[in-house]
Amino acid sequence: MSEKIKRCALYIRVSTAEQLMHGKSLEAQKEYLASYAKDHGMIPVGVYADEGKTARKELKKRKAIHALLEDVKAGKIDVILFWRLDRWFRNMSDFYKVQDILDEYGVYWISASEPGLNMETRDGRLQLNVVLSIGQNEVDTTSERIKFVNEASIRQGKVIFGDGNMPRGYKVGSVDGKKCMVKNPDEEEMVNAFFDYFERHQSKQGTLRYMQRNYDPEFSYSVLRTMLSSEFYKGTYRGIPYCPAYLSEERWMRLQKINGRNVKHTPSGRVYLFSGLIRCPICSQKLSGTGCSSIINRKTKEKRTYCYYRCNHALLDRICTNTHRVSQNLIEAYLLDNLETEYEKFHIRCEKIEEQKAKIRETRTLEKLQKELERLNLLFQKGRIEWDYYSEEYDRIENELHELQQIRPEPQRDFSYLEEILQADFRTIYAQLTPENRRSFWRSTIKEIHLDEDFSVKSVDFL
Repeated sequence: MSEKIKRCALYIRVSTAEQLMHGKSLEAQKEYLASYAKDHGMIPVGVYADEGKTARKELKKRKAIHALLEDVKAGKIDVILFWRLDRWFRNMSDFYKVQDILDEYGVYWISASEPGLNMETRDGRLQLNVVLSIGQNEVDTTSERIKFVNEASIRQGKVIFGDGNMPRGYKVGSVDGKKCMVKNPDEEEMVNAFFDYFERHQSKQGTLRYMQRNYDPEFSYSVLRTMLSSEFYKGTYRGIPYCPAYLSEERWMRLQKINGRNVKHTPSGRVYLFSGLIRCPICSQKLSGTGCSSIINRKTKEKRTYCYYRCNHALLDRICTNTHRVSQNLIEAYLLDNLETEYEKFHIRCEKIEEQKAKIRETRTLEKLQKELERLNLLFQKGRIEWDYYSEEYDRIENELHELQQIRPEPQRDFSYLEEILQADFRTIYAQLTPENRRSFWRSTIKEIHLDEDFSVKSVDFL
């Protein structure tokens, strides 16, 4: 009785490096497997190709594997053909994840050039695991070697990628005969304008529209996110000095903070002056902006907009009891009347905190705690204290050491910007600002607003 003809899937893969170095092209693998299938009475029903992918790549990034598994689940495949096991997998954990699916649907595989490898016999499985282990080790070793070479190049300031992968504002240039990243004079003005506008207006959507309108109609949100987060612009790569900087370290850190609490664009056009700055007095969740509009003149249809802040943990998640809405107008009026008083209170709080830290550093030094640990070890070694007491005391001193290492003097803050505003007639200036500029003013001045449980302002932290 003749055997049933098997439907086979041809899986082929080649990494970019392999194709360049060894010519292991996809077409050559395809021809080899098609010939093998014909010689063994199998019918190819599909070719699944991963080009430019390594077998160590995360499983989720190998699209051809996923397409193949979908067809396995649909009952379209009886056997999978590949040239060698290293075309299929070099990662043991991913291999067995896929193997579980194949076993469930009764599909097996054949390594055309390695007839000894299989899942059916004890020797075949042993050989399979050895080959997989060696392959995974080779890839990991190569990866470590590449990382080491790249790390050395980075420390020397050598460029490790081409012009096509350069961030905005940079290009590949030559300094002292060495290829490295240099500023691109054609884009330098654009990059400086980008950071200046974002820092001043603190709005991603506004910055995106500004860049599209004035510099590049195709400037995308993904480019914006990359430029805001990339350390290249402060002159480093992986923390190592690498290229000319557009930003100082201090300014880059300031932009990261602004980026982390960026104002969201509201389709209604309402401007929430304190979005992300106010916390719920009950659950400490940041309050979210909400609002409404009402007609105040029936004849002219003039509307008035009302902005509030609410706790979504209460309104949406039902895990907080704060259903109160805080009026933006009341918060704004309070701050305008009490900004100088709140600044003085904040300044006094900062000084007291620093005094407390200084006292702790004086009484409990790292050297004293280290000597306590040494004495404790000595007492335990001589049998003068029991294990339970030793363990408890050791943990206590170790925790104190950890806490002490965290208590470091805060860098001297520069409040000259705020003090200049307070000395000027800032209320008159503020009254002339647009809502967007008022929001920028508060966000560049205030770090956080704390409320009492009666929802009045308790204290203000300044940047």
